[in-house]
Amino acid sequence: MNRILLASATLILCVTAGPGWHQAQAKELWQRVYTGADSIIELNTATARFEPGDILRAEYRTILTNPESIAGDRGPKYKTRLEKIDFRLTDGRYRFVEISLLDSNGKSIQTKTTDAAEDWRVVKPGGITERLFNAACFLSPLGDWKVIAYRFAEGDPKDTKITRQLDKLAGAGVHLDIKRAQVANEVCSSPSFQDKDSTHDEALRNLGIDWKHIGIKPEDARTINVKCDGSGWEPPRSLLVKDNNKEEMLMLWEGVFLVLKRTPGGEFRWRSRSGSNTLKRRP
Repeated sequence: MNRILLASATLILCVTAGPGWHQAQAKELWQRVYTGADSIIELNTATARFEPGDILRAEYRTILTNPESIAGDRGPKYKTRLEKIDFRLTDGRYRFVEISLLDSNGKSIQTKTTDAAEDWRVVKPGGITERLFNAACFLSPLGDWKVIAYRFAEGDPKDTKITRQLDKLAGAGVHLDIKRAQVANEVCSSPSFQDKDSTHDEALRNLGIDWKHIGIKPEDARTINVKCDGSGWEPPRSLLVKDNNKEEMLMLWEGVFLVLKRTPGGEFRWRSRSGSNTLKRRP
């Protein structure tokens, strides 16, 4: 048990891998999120991540049925548009970080990087941007979950008192959003989320975690630190381990991993007040 508690205490001290590792892992894992008469839009499931400032960043690929000109009939034509979009979770706004246009052969013909001070746009209810955000949010840990089991970092403790305490958490609800995080009756009033990159060897060296034992492939794992800036959680930090290929997630809680399963309809999303399903794509 001491080894398990040590893992929890040293969790935030993990060495973060460099950007090159993340880019190597984030190899085009595209998932279609919109189908229109003249285009389809896909989300790169490997690159959605939390950035500082309560921002969820995601990358999208729009493939046109017919190529379009950049400027007038004589300008070069593009077939694919790649967009990196920041969604600010605190107020429902978004901005384009980078836009790249590719020709029919996949060759880049134009790339535009926006200024960090660019005005944030409002996500309109029922619009295509809201759908893009909701798709990215499904890959995030935000939303409602239920504890279905628990796992230890390595082996099982001999102290049956510990397992009896954990058994009481079975079926407990877990709610995670930008304003409130709750595990059973423990509530954090002001959580913050931050994606962290870690390699298999680093995790084993720093935490003593047997990835195979907790049922996660290290190459598929997305690790997210959760910090409770307000009162309510003790210890005030946790770790989420999410496999984007599954609807389950692990949450480090008081030295053990809780196995969470998303509840039906429990995705975090900006819901349309009008109820309209009309989707409009602005150029």
